[in-house]
Amino acid sequence: MSWRTVRRIAALAVEVAESVSLEGTLCREGRGQGARLAWVRRAGTRGRASDAAALLAALGPWRAMGVPDVGDVLERLFDAAASGLAGERAATLHDLADRGFYYQPYMPRKPRDPDAADQVLSALLWRGGLHVDRYHAMERPPVTEEIDPWTLVHALDGLYVLGPRAGDAEPRLWALHRMEGARWVRERHVRLPDGYHPQDLVGHGYGPFIAAPGGCALRVPAEEAPWVLESPLPGQEGEPEPLRGGAFRVRLAVAPHPGLHLWARAMGVEVEEER
Repeated sequence: MSWRTVRRIAALAVEVAESVSLEGTLCREGRGQGARLAWVRRAGTRGRASDAAALLAALGPWRAMGVPDVGDVLERLFDAAASGLAGERAATLHDLADRGFYYQPYMPRKPRDPDAADQVLSALLWRGGLHVDRYHAMERPPVTEEIDPWTLVHALDGLYVLGPRAGDAEPRLWALHRMEGARWVRERHVRLPDGYHPQDLVGHGYGPFIAAPGGCALRVPAEEAPWVLESPLPGQEGEPEPLRGGAFRVRLAVAPHPGLHLWARAMGVEVEEER
C-alpha cells in the first residue's frame, strides 16, 4: 500500500472516529513514516468479546484472498475490541484466533499484483476508474483494460470487480487475480446507473455456486475449456461430455439465474439448456 493511500485512509479514519460516538478516540502519534494511530479507550469502557469474535471471523477470508492490508486493519481492530478482557474470556478469544475460525476458499487464487486490491478500494471509495496494464484473459494474450468499477464482489474463489469496460453499458466480472499493473484513475468519474444494486445481478449467488433447484447445460468452447474445467464446477453432474472440435458440454444441478449468465458471459461459456 502506498504512503499516500495510508495517509488518506488514516485521515478518513480519524474524521469518522471524531464524528460518531465511540468508546474511545483515535490519536495521532509521531511524524512522517514513523507516525501511527493509537486507539485510546475511555475510562470505564471494556472490550466486547462478540465484536472481537466477529472481526476474527472476517479476518480469514481476506487473508485467504491475498489482501494483507485489509487483514492488518482487522487485526488491529480485533486488538482494540479485545483490550480489557481477561481471564477465561480472553483465553477463549486467543484460542479462536488459532482454531475457532477456518476459511477455505473454493479455489485459492494467487494475486499477480499485490496492489490490485488497494487500487480497487481507492477507485470505489472515490468513484474513479480503474486502469489495468495487463489483464490475463483466457482466450488471448494479456491486454490493457479500462474498467468502471461498480462493486467489489467477494466470491468463494476470489475477489472480483463488477462493472463495465469504460464507455460500455453492460457490466461483467473482472478477476483481481488476473490483473497486473492496476491503477486507480482519478481523472475519470464513474457514475452508477440509477436504481443499480449488485443483488440484481449476483444476488442469487456468484456464477453457478448458489441458485434455486433446477438444472442446465453449459457449452464450453475448446479454447476456454482448460480454464473453465480445470476443476469440477459446483453443482456439476458427472464428467464433461466431449463435443466436436474440442468443446465440452457440462451439466449442472443449478437453475439458470442472473449470476450464472453473468459468469458464463465473462468466461466465454454458453448456457445451452434449461430444465
